[in-house]
Amino acid sequence: MKMRLFLLAGIVTGIAASIVACAEDGGVSSTPEPEPERVVPESEGSADAGMDAEAGVCDDCELFPDVCSEDALCPNGPFEPATVGGAFDARARVYAITGRSASDVWVAGALGMLAHFDGTSWSRSASGTRETMRALWIRANDEVAFGRPEVPYTRGIEVADAAGTSDGGWSVQAPVTMVAAYRNSGKYLKSAWAPEGAEWLWLATESVGENDATSGLWRLRRAPSGIFEIADGIPWSACGYFGCRKLTKIHGSSADDLWAVGPAGMAVHVTGAQGDAPVATPHNSRTTNALRGVWAASPTDVWAVGGMGTIRHYTGDPGGWDVVADVPTSATLNAVWGISATDIWAVGERATVLHYDGKSWSRVKVAGLEARRPDLDVVWSPGPGHLWIGGQGVVLSLGGKP
Repeated sequence: MKMRLFLLAGIVTGIAASIVACAEDGGVSSTPEPEPERVVPESEGSADAGMDAEAGVCDDCELFPDVCSEDALCPNGPFEPATVGGAFDARARVYAITGRSASDVWVAGALGMLAHFDGTSWSRSASGTRETMRALWIRANDEVAFGRPEVPYTRGIEVADAAGTSDGGWSVQAPVTMVAAYRNSGKYLKSAWAPEGAEWLWLATESVGENDATSGLWRLRRAPSGIFEIADGIPWSACGYFGCRKLTKIHGSSADDLWAVGPAGMAVHVTGAQGDAPVATPHNSRTTNALRGVWAASPTDVWAVGGMGTIRHYTGDPGGWDVVADVPTSATLNAVWGISATDIWAVGERATVLHYDGKSWSRVKVAGLEARRPDLDVVWSPGPGHLWIGGQGVVLSLGGKP
């Protein structure tokens, strides 16, 4: 018995020594350097998501074929090897996709990710920072990207300090003026939106402190003086009992008419958005599930999506939004975008993609992911026949084509 204990202790000691040796050689480290941002969420830590562990085959193969086809969404973006300047790390998440046309598309994301599509190929655009970019404002003659509105990076706007310009042409714009309420409160940017030609970019934010009684909707613009400024959006009290402290997505049918959504089914309609005194009206979305995406075709044609496969449609009824039944998923939906009344897309967790043809919603195949089932966070289209979807380490297009 003593001999067995002696041998066991020797084995344990040897293993411990091996681990220490590996750590010294860089093979294993018990104290890894902290990352500036955690880019791989816990829900996506499993490499065999969607697989049957015992059978060794996926249980959703029909929806996730290996080979791309015309009716499937397939990888085509800055995570692919053909990217000019090198592909982005598959652990990085896409937070924004937008552009001017099908041949002028921008992507922004984690750790300073910025990339551009010219209609033929994707290329990296060096931002000069590792700060996560959560918003893109594509203006007529320049581009603005940022993770924090108070620190905008711009491309195409001349700055005095040329030495501070990145290889991709991006420079930090400073200083930025802001109202006291914004400066004195903790904010976490969730999304931003402005139509082409708008003076103001609207910002949807989430308050960091539970007792932060300030609004979650703000406005950013480049003033005539050339200085960027952050101004009030709507009052905190405009969203009803819980206040506008936590808003997730924002979109409008015009520069003056927009919608914002958030937790507990919050849906807020903002009119006069480009004027001096925007007006906000809360609406009954007929759900207490969190709403995480919104797209407005007109003031009376608005779609919202959210937790547990929730889909709501507003058609002008002052009593509330229409409840959409028979949604073919219970996954959380993170974003929605429409091209026409018969061509609407919604995306969400575990690579879920839905399409509405004017009559019903259906699942869409996603090809070429192997065992991966990444969360999808954003969907955007410049017009019929073109669609871009982004998320955790992936950008997708229909048929793998632009």
